[in-house]
Amino acid sequence: MFNPHHVRRYALLLLALTLLSYLPASAVKKAKAKVPRALGPHIDFILSQAETERGFWGIEVVRLSDGKILYKRNEDHLFMPASNMKLFTTAAALENLGPDYIFRTTVECDTSPDGQGRVHNLILVGRGDANIGSRVLPYHLKTERRIYADQIFRDLADQVVAHGVREIQGDLVADDTYFLYEPYNQDWGVGDIQWGYGAPISALAFNDNELMVHVQPGAAEGATALVSLAPLEDYFQVNDHLETSGAGARERIFIERAPGSKQIDIWGQVPLGATVDDDTVSIDDPPQAAGTIFRKLLEERGIKVSGRVVVKHLTRMEAATNADAPTKPPARVVLAQYQSPPLREDITVTNKVSQNLHAEMLLRTLGREVKKLGSTSSGLEVLADFGSKMGIPPDEYYFTDGCGLSRKALVAPEAMVKLLAYMAHSPNFEAYYNSLPVAATDGTLAERFKGTSADGAIHAKTGTITHVNALSGYMDLPSGDRLAFSILGNSHPMSAHDGARAADQIALAIYEKFGGRKKSSDKKRKEKKKE
Repeated sequence: MFNPHHVRRYALLLLALTLLSYLPASAVKKAKAKVPRALGPHIDFILSQAETERGFWGIEVVRLSDGKILYKRNEDHLFMPASNMKLFTTAAALENLGPDYIFRTTVECDTSPDGQGRVHNLILVGRGDANIGSRVLPYHLKTERRIYADQIFRDLADQVVAHGVREIQGDLVADDTYFLYEPYNQDWGVGDIQWGYGAPISALAFNDNELMVHVQPGAAEGATALVSLAPLEDYFQVNDHLETSGAGARERIFIERAPGSKQIDIWGQVPLGATVDDDTVSIDDPPQAAGTIFRKLLEERGIKVSGRVVVKHLTRMEAATNADAPTKPPARVVLAQYQSPPLREDITVTNKVSQNLHAEMLLRTLGREVKKLGSTSSGLEVLADFGSKMGIPPDEYYFTDGCGLSRKALVAPEAMVKLLAYMAHSPNFEAYYNSLPVAATDGTLAERFKGTSADGAIHAKTGTITHVNALSGYMDLPSGDRLAFSILGNSHPMSAHDGARAADQIALAIYEKFGGRKKSSDKKRKEKKKE
């Protein structure tokens, strides 16, 4: 028998199925699924969404008060840690050098100035201070820059003048021998080294060994955009073919510098009236740049420099054939010196903003101070010794650099959590904990977890390279409990933003499972009581 209600129901069902056929499969799955409340199924749900399920994820969560493992997933598998590698490097630095360790930069000569203020060679000696430049310390919430990036070199030049130096008859030597000469890790990509995040490593550094590239649209559509470098505006020749496009057009900026080249090509389009975020390019020879800056400052103060700026490196062959060279510097007269802020301040910068150069300089400083050679391999030996001290078996990690830019570095989530648990009981924990980005507050987590129950409650290190997202650190629950956790995601096809969002969803699920929801519901109850 004909029933109009059946026909209407069939028509609505057909319409719904037709609409669903136009939705992406992930959206259909999401529309049908309900988020489970239990942690394991909740994380399974997050990792089943869209492109996330195509990746490989490892997780471990431990309650620090009793060491109980609250959740684990592929915890003993090896993952690329990206910048989570800095957690090991900075912890080893705190444990081996101490939070109050000071870096010294000096100006020296072989003999004191003669009666006319003359010296032969003047030597600017770097010893691994990564903070000679424009950055203001201590770091607070965001990076602040001083007006004069060369202020420390100015102060050193003033001290040289005060010691009566009037003429350098020989060369100005930029001494980089505190570290072995290996400016790039052999496992870094060639495409990384032109950018600030892949800057060369040196014992004598300046301004993070990078220059800011500032772009400003022209005054009218069709005009060439304005491109400038800071703080060394003439360091590279800039070939500017960047055009000003109409307001609202898409921003497309391309920057390229061949390895070893002194020219930067920049082209594309920038919309009229747009504000463009600064980019960074690496300084290809930082000790030479530092020496050149220092020479100019000396000459501005009336000191004549007859010779050239000469960079002195320590090569592998020199280190291998002269065993005393790294450990017995020649006796010299110190004319000027600068002492850095304590190590804890540098570690804060390293972890908050994920500064690769600083981590690599710390690794080599560890090698120099502990193993007597400022090399990558010596620094990695220190990390291996530190791993043994923490009870981390060698098969739970494979380290190749100090910052995580290497695509060969590997670590298991359970090794990461062992590190976090060890540091939680260390006398240096306060400096370590305070160096980590805080959810929705500062560093690389400043824009993440905003408006969630975990706002301010997660102190963790982020990590991002292509196809890799990582997040490891501590969660402070409303109950007073503290958790150590590690989330490592590899081999996924997502963008860096989407990969970070997946890691954040997992972290938030963990936090809410063990205390976050209670915090939120308590707040609502208090508000309801007031009403």
